[in-house]
Amino acid sequence: MATALLTGLVLGSIYILVGTGINLVHIATGAFNFAQAAVVMVGTFLASELGVGAGLPTPVVILLAGAMGALLGLLTEFVAIRPVAGKGLHGELVTTVGVSTILTGLVIVVWGTDVSPVNQFISDRVVSIGSGRVTVDGLAVIAVAVSACVAFWAWSRLSMTGLAALALSEDRDAATLKGVNVRYLSVLAMAAAGAIGGAAGPIVGTQTLAVSTVAAVVILKAFLVLIVGGMGSFPGLLVGGLIIGLIEAGAVRFLGSEYVTFVLFALLLVVLLARPQGLFGQKFERAV
Repeated sequence: MATALLTGLVLGSIYILVGTGINLVHIATGAFNFAQAAVVMVGTFLASELGVGAGLPTPVVILLAGAMGALLGLLTEFVAIRPVAGKGLHGELVTTVGVSTILTGLVIVVWGTDVSPVNQFISDRVVSIGSGRVTVDGLAVIAVAVSACVAFWAWSRLSMTGLAALALSEDRDAATLKGVNVRYLSVLAMAAAGAIGGAAGPIVGTQTLAVSTVAAVVILKAFLVLIVGGMGSFPGLLVGGLIIGLIEAGAVRFLGSEYVTFVLFALLLVVLLARPQGLFGQKFERAV
C-alpha cells in the first residue's frame, strides 16, 4: 500500500509538470494549450537520442531539450494560438490539438513506435520510505514538481510580469488599456511553457521512458488535475496533481487498471457539480 501511495505521488508529479506549462499559458493569455504534453514527449525522445545515443551528460540534455521546447512553444504561439486569439469560443482548443497531433506524427516518423530508454536523472536506485519503495529519480520528479509550483506561484504573485499576466487573464481589454503588452506576454509565456515542457522531458522520461503514446495519455490527466485544482492556480495544480495521482494509484491497487478512467472521470463529474471552479479556483460573475 505504501509503495502504491509513493507511485501515486510520482504519477501526480508528472501531471503537475505538464500542467505547469498549461497553467502558465492560461494565466498569461487565457488560452488552453493542448500541445504541452507533446512538447514533453519530444523532450523524452531528445533525452533518449542525445543522452543514451550520443552519450551527452544529463544537464546538457536538459538544456538542449528546453531550448527545443521553447522553439516549439514559439511555433505553437504563432501558428496555433495567435491566429485565433481574442476571437472567442477558445479556438485554440482545436488548433493546439492539431499541433499535438503533428508533433506525435513527427515523433513516430523520426523515432518510430518502439519504446526508447532514457538515462537516469540522478539515480535509478530503489530506496525504502517506511514500508514503501520508490526510486531516487521518482523522488526527484516529486521534488521538481513541487519546486516548479512554488516558484511559479511566487512569480505570478510577487513579480510585475506575473501580476501583469494575472491582470491579462482576468480582463484582456482592461489590461491592454493599462499598458500591458499583450503580445509580449503571450510570446514570453509560450516560450517559457515550451522550455519547461522540453526540460521536463528528460526528467519525466525516467518514469515513462520515451514512447509516442505518452502525450495523449498525460494531457487528459493533466487537464483533469487543473479542473480539480482550479485553472490558473498553482497551489490548486499542486494539490490537484497529488490527489489525482493518489486516486489513480489507489484505483489500480484496489480495483484494477481497467477502472482507472472510470474513477477519475467520476471524480471530474463530482467536482464539476459541487465546485465547478475547482478547489482553488475563483468564481467570476458576468452580466449577460
